[in-house]
Amino acid sequence: MELTLDALKTALRVLTAISERQKPDPGDVEALRTFAPLLANSPLDELACDVIQQALRRRSEIRAKETGV
Repeated sequence: MELTLDALKTALRVLTAISERQKPDPGDVEALRTFAPLLANSPLDELACDVIQQALRRRSEIRAKETGV
């Protein structure tokens, strides 16, 4: 679950920087590419959104396993 939370936080920082017309932290960009290597060459906003979607999907899967649903 920790990796999922880290991915969400990183993606949100990148999206915030983009929306504020600032350059995202290079470490955050590299982390996003690590979280979603198959999408690494996508535009940053798309990459961040994809990472968020993947992280939310993983969180749902983990919660479903924990609750047995």
